[in-house]
Amino acid sequence: MSESEPNDFFGGLTSQFKDIFSGSSSPEVVKETFPPVVTEQDFKLAAIFLTLAFGLVFEPFVPYVPFVLGGPVTLLGVLFLVQTFRVRFVFTDDAFELKMGDDLKGTGENIVVGGENSWSYDSIVNWEFFPKGWIDQPQGPILVYFKETQTPSDQWNVGPGEKANSDEALANGAVPGQVHFFPALCNTKQLREEFTKRGVAKL
Repeated sequence: MSESEPNDFFGGLTSQFKDIFSGSSSPEVVKETFPPVVTEQDFKLAAIFLTLAFGLVFEPFVPYVPFVLGGPVTLLGVLFLVQTFRVRFVFTDDAFELKMGDDLKGTGENIVVGGENSWSYDSIVNWEFFPKGWIDQPQGPILVYFKETQTPSDQWNVGPGEKANSDEALANGAVPGQVHFFPALCNTKQLREEFTKRGVAKL
């Protein structure tokens, strides 16, 4: 071994240690990006409620059923129909958003807790479809749920958040955050695919 070889060896070793501790040898992690997606409209929920309403309104055997149940179910069916035409669920580069119409206008502030109806993927801590398991059934789910931490924490216990953030829920593995529910007015299988593809957290 020549006199220069030990110096070369220890010099190279020192350089490797410097790279390790400085992080320069670690490859840069490139986050995968996806094009924006507007989920497809799905009129199934509106159709189910309007069909049920038709049966209740013309129920000839049980008194008062047309008025007690038929009216509210009809109103829900009409509401779901109108909202399916109006509301769009959008996946951007870094956020899940609610928009209005084909020109994707903003929806304004959230009517329950305020703030824009746009939530970064990193802020979403859980999502689900209810009733569970219906997403793969012909009728599809009724509600879409997600919980996020972007909303100020003093709003997290508003409405259903009180139960979702209770000591019992947290002890059972829940993560604190703001709860959101909305009717399944879009293609929920596409919604599930986009949440999963974009790495949105799910318990």
